[in-house]
Formats: sequence, structure tokens, C-alpha cells
Amino acid sequence: ELIKKVFKPKKVLDVGCGPGALMYLLKEQDVLCHGDDFSPSCKKLAPPKVRDKIFIGSIVDFETKSNSYDLVICREVLEHLTLAQIKKAVQNLCRISSKYVYLTTRFHKNPRSLLSVGEDKETDPSHITVLNKDFLRALFVMEGFRRRADLEDKMDWLKKNRVLVYEKDGQIIAEVNLD
Repeated sequence: ELIKKVFKPKKVLDVGCGPGALMYLLKEQDVLCHGDDFSPSCKKLAPPKVRDKIFIGSIVDFETKSNSYDLVICREVLEHLTLAQIKKAVQNLCRISSKYVYLTTRFHKNPRSLLSVGEDKETDPSHITVLNKDFLRALFVMEGFRRRADLEDKMDWLKKNRVLVYEKDGQIIAEVNLD
């Protein structure tokens, strides 16, 4: 309900969808939703109502038309990728979205610099890249997206400070394309 209220999406891509729980809930809210997950078992475990809407593959090399979804969701995925994969994932998230990208991830607790990268093996041994939040924000800005702090606040209802919301900014994109 919160996603529908905040973003008013018509078509959503849930990256790292697992067996489609969020997809199922969005479908109940009459939102068209597709999912993408790296694990083939996700599709087998998914409820029949969403199973056929799950693509198997990585966001790093996910192929679909640009601007295909007005909201791209990526929750708790980036920390499982290498730094090079994160850069490519952000490019794809931004390319696929026609309006918003909403993501959650874990951030470096005490970064010494913009480029500080750590791990979070205590929470999950597969958390190999924990970034400085400002560095991840810069990746979105370089793709022509602008921060929506107002929407971050609405989506961070647990107040964990792990939510980013970015909106495609046509003016920034036009300026970049002129150079």
C-alpha cells in the first residue's frame, strides 16, 4: 500500500524479487509488476499468480527496453555485488526506469572517504560490498537522476537510514546529452 501511495506506479520492476512476495502484494493493489532474480529457484517457489512474471538473471546484464517501468525497486541487492557490478547495476536501474528508482541497501558505517568500501559479513556472509552512501548517491546523479529526500523519508518508515529514492531528471539528461 505504501509503494502505491507514494509512487502511484503503473508498471513496476522488482529487482532481486526472490519468490515474488512483493510482486504478489503489488498485484493485489492492481499494480502491474515484473520481477528479476539471479536464482532460478525463485521462479519455482513463486506463487502461480506471479511466477510467469519473473525473469531469471542479474541486474548487471538485464536486458529490456529503456524507460520500460515507471518504478524500479531494488531492495537489499547491491551489497551482494562487486563494486564494478554495482556501477553497472545502477546504470541499468536508471536506464530501465522512466521515473523512479527506489532502493534499500546497507551502507558503510564509518567511511573514511567517498570511496570507502567495506563488508557486512556479520549480518550476511554474502554482503561483500558495503558502500559510502554519498558514493552511491553520486552514481545516480551521474546517470541523470535527482534525489527525492521527501520520498526517502516516506519510504523509510522503520527509520533505518537505508533508503534511497531517485527520480529521472529530464533537464539534467538534456544538459548531459548536449556535451
